[in-house]
Amino acid sequence: MANNKRVFWAVQGVVIGEMGEATVNTTWPYADKTKLNPVHGLQSVGITTTFNLEQVFEMGQLSLYENLEEVPDVEVTLEKVIDGYPLLYHLATSNPSVSAGTDTLVGRSNERCDLRMGVYSDTASKAGSVAPQSEVYCSGMYVSSISYTIPVDGNATESCTLVGNHKQWYTGAPGPHALGTNDLGFGSESSPSGVTRRQHINMTASKLPTDIPGVGSDGQMDSQGGDIQNLPHSHIQTLTVSADLGREAISELGHKDPYCRYVSWPVEVTCEFEIVTGSGDYVDALPNATNLSDQIIRINLSGVASAGGGAGLVLDLGSKNKLTSVSYSGADTGGGNATTSFSYSTFNDLTIFHVRNPTN
Repeated sequence: MANNKRVFWAVQGVVIGEMGEATVNTTWPYADKTKLNPVHGLQSVGITTTFNLEQVFEMGQLSLYENLEEVPDVEVTLEKVIDGYPLLYHLATSNPSVSAGTDTLVGRSNERCDLRMGVYSDTASKAGSVAPQSEVYCSGMYVSSISYTIPVDGNATESCTLVGNHKQWYTGAPGPHALGTNDLGFGSESSPSGVTRRQHINMTASKLPTDIPGVGSDGQMDSQGGDIQNLPHSHIQTLTVSADLGREAISELGHKDPYCRYVSWPVEVTCEFEIVTGSGDYVDALPNATNLSDQIIRINLSGVASAGGGAGLVLDLGSKNKLTSVSYSGADTGGGNATTSFSYSTFNDLTIFHVRNPTN
């Protein structure tokens, strides 16, 4: 059994890979893409298990007749910095059945993965240098939601939620550990491209909505703060792209566990820009007019040479995004700045390109 006094960030390690695989890639770059791959840049991990109970009563007594146990639900939430290592989304959908370049939501919607998290000695300096004290094994996991956040302060991050029905803890030895005494690479390598920050967005290669003040008809922000559209230049503070796949289970007679957890199409893809404004949001809402038009949104984190490069990530939301809300707030007596938030929505259209996609 584990004899740690506590668990902290340096003694946990997570690997994700093809369902049923038990071998870990130990060095970067990962030569065998079908193996379990260490998640680098990981900031947090949480595992929630819900036991679904169904009550049966009977006529003639008030007490519970039977409390039936249905299939448990396992949810794993992870967040990593965008740093040039493979994305959580791509690691979780890297089955060889996914052809190279298939980066759309529907193209990866049926893929499953295994996740293993090792908890090592609380006196170790890094995960993987010794055998784990304990290990949790989550099998047959599906991607349930993904989100990408690029703030003006702090690091760009990716959040991913996996859902499934199988979780098992192993302690001591012997046991079917995948995480052994091999070095997983934690603490011995640096980021391939550096952690992505605000300066790594390639604004020239990106396409922004023309509803945003200062963005021209070509989807480009005036970098000099001029008067494109005769409107003041806006200053983007935070950008977030999210998609919730809303998995639903299909069961069958003769088996307790579901044989499929399908995506509940259509899937809404949202994008939000928070902006420091110099005057207002400049969005009209007229009852007898067509106020909105389709917008192209493409966020390019390939970086620019003067900013030291980037993570090689592109988020393409297609050309049918429409403004769902705009809010103007701030500039109160507490001394804050006026800000506007532009929220956009499209459906089913999110293509995620990454130079270190493990299926390429």
